[in-house]
Amino acid sequence: MKLTKRPRDKREFRALSARRACERARELERAGDYEGARSALAKLWSKIGERPAVDELPPETRAEALWRVGALSGWLGSAKQIPGAQGFARDLLTESVTLFESLKQRDKRAEAMTDLALCYWRSGAQDDGRAFFRQALETAQTAQTKLRILTNASIVEVYSGRHGDALALLNDAAVFLEEVKDEASHGCYHSERGLVYRNLGNVDEALIEYSAASMHFANAGHVRYLARVENNIGFILLGLGRTTEALPHLDKARAIFVSLKDSGSVAQVNETRARVFLAEKRFAEAEHAILNAITVLEQADDALVLAEALRTQGSIFVGSGKYDSAGKSFQRASDVSAAAGESHLAAEAQLRMIEEMGEVLSREKLLAAYSSADEYVGDHASQLDQERLRRCLRMVITKIKNLKNLEEERIGGTLADEKLHYEARLIKRALEQENGSVTRAARLLGLTHQGLTNILDGRHSKSLAGARRPKRRRRKSIFRKGF
Repeated sequence: MKLTKRPRDKREFRALSARRACERARELERAGDYEGARSALAKLWSKIGERPAVDELPPETRAEALWRVGALSGWLGSAKQIPGAQGFARDLLTESVTLFESLKQRDKRAEAMTDLALCYWRSGAQDDGRAFFRQALETAQTAQTKLRILTNASIVEVYSGRHGDALALLNDAAVFLEEVKDEASHGCYHSERGLVYRNLGNVDEALIEYSAASMHFANAGHVRYLARVENNIGFILLGLGRTTEALPHLDKARAIFVSLKDSGSVAQVNETRARVFLAEKRFAEAEHAILNAITVLEQADDALVLAEALRTQGSIFVGSGKYDSAGKSFQRASDVSAAAGESHLAAEAQLRMIEEMGEVLSREKLLAAYSSADEYVGDHASQLDQERLRRCLRMVITKIKNLKNLEEERIGGTLADEKLHYEARLIKRALEQENGSVTRAARLLGLTHQGLTNILDGRHSKSLAGARRPKRRRRKSIFRKGF
């Protein structure tokens, strides 16, 4: 019989019990069983927002427990859309990273930092997430940790629309695959690669990667991620126009997530289902599915996922002829993306509004949408962005004047010159219509008072110098302020 050393006192026994609980929780968490992982930590921790009972544990065990509770709070907070969960998780993970650093446990520090980066990403702080991923990669010691870091880092780039950057990260990760035997790690890698190919329009490669991911997740018994693959396969079939085939995959994914009580993933599947219903012109069902998705996503910190759902909702409202509601959804999607620091996605919402609603939007709102998109794209627009902006500008110009009169009034300048020319004309018209009132003209143009004031004081300070009503001087009070 193998003899084992027995703990000498209650404190040592408690530390040993805590280490075993953390090991079990980590196994369950890696398999996607977040509820099981929480149960494994029951003696240390009861609920998100409540600090685990770790203060009397040795530093190494305390660091492990803080890491597990922090990582699990991030996953559960995302799955169940718990407000404030990511902030709570960040605090615990930051503390664990500091402890691992003091203990000179570099690889565990890198892993904990990876979970910290994911929390920042879920909260919409994309740049902070990228910074922590870079630091984690510099610290990582093992092939498995490096594979996990690069795979997770690609998620941030995918949701930011930077698919080339995501593929580059996954290509860097590929060199570690042979050294890693963990099935779940391979499944995550192939799943993310499939997602990138899907977004790049390479459907054949995406399906190959998803098939590989399904095999690895099945071997690992990772039911939650199997459901995600089903959702992504449904999305691809939707893109191919095979909506009848797509729905069974989506319904299967949704049923798994419902059984796991993962409301966040249910919401994302509902967003995909809404797209299928939209493609089939089943607008009532599409509205119901997307409303369910947004209602859940609004309660959490996943800003970019919410923005994506809002863009889908805008398209659904366009299809059903609810143009006012569609405009509000697109605008909100743009605002949410901008607040998360993703100007590219903010521009995407504005451009989609022009493309899908160009025939029904007023000239003023069209120009306001174009101006916002142009500013969000900035000076470093890709060739595709520039071409899309030009197409939308032509739609705006066509709306302003019929093509015959337009050719007579064009100034013959660059794209930027033409845009400034027509912007000035519309602003002047709005001010004339509202008797020079900046407040009312801004409302007519779909801008804020301060936004229009900045335009008038900036790029149109000369051309529209006399268009607005002079500012009224306030009379001084006849009462003295004080004695």
